[in-house]
Amino acid sequence: MGAKPEIKKIGLGIVVGTIVIGAVIYGGYVYSQKTGGRLILPRGANYTGKEGFNANTPPTAPVRFSAAADTPWASYKGKIYAYSFSFPQTLDLAIFPNDKSDSVAINWGNIPAENNILLNMEFISQRDAQYVGKVQEYARNWWKFFPGLKGVVSVDKFTNANGLTGYKAVYTNIAGQSPNVDVFLEIPQNKDLAIHIANGVLDPAIFNRIVDSIKWETPKPTSVPAQ
Repeated sequence: MGAKPEIKKIGLGIVVGTIVIGAVIYGGYVYSQKTGGRLILPRGANYTGKEGFNANTPPTAPVRFSAAADTPWASYKGKIYAYSFSFPQTLDLAIFPNDKSDSVAINWGNIPAENNILLNMEFISQRDAQYVGKVQEYARNWWKFFPGLKGVVSVDKFTNANGLTGYKAVYTNIAGQSPNVDVFLEIPQNKDLAIHIANGVLDPAIFNRIVDSIKWETPKPTSVPAQ
């Protein structure tokens, strides 16, 4: 007879635990619905000091993507914004429907695509309005928005082959290393947007060629028929 209260306690604990787990799952579902189509991570690393893949599971591809010199290159155009760039045909790109930042990721090894972003649009005022129209300063301070980044090593200004002004930033992570290379390109006639490109898993030569190929198509003015 004395065991029955204990059994009741165990049964009650199971019921309560089930309710709690169910609430957590439902909460996660509701949150995912609210944030659907918006990516939280903006580049190939998750900025927490950990790799974007399970360290206990060897990647199914080399750490860095590279391509032979004779590999054909293809062109990709943004689905929302007027950017385009070239990439090796052997590079498997991933896109995210309804993503407001019009981002492009890389399918590589067993790294989840959402943790391996190649390019996305940066909405500067949504991070800090003081940097609107100041992309170089934005690049210099961008690390502050991510707890896994510790500081900036350098920010170098350049112009790519299509005349876009860019800033190549090297950041240190919380381990004091500086493997994080990101590029920010100014967009003509739009001070609140910048194109962000992350080195991620790409061989530096491939990354630099992609950056150099990026174009922005400025809408042509509509002609008004003469009266």
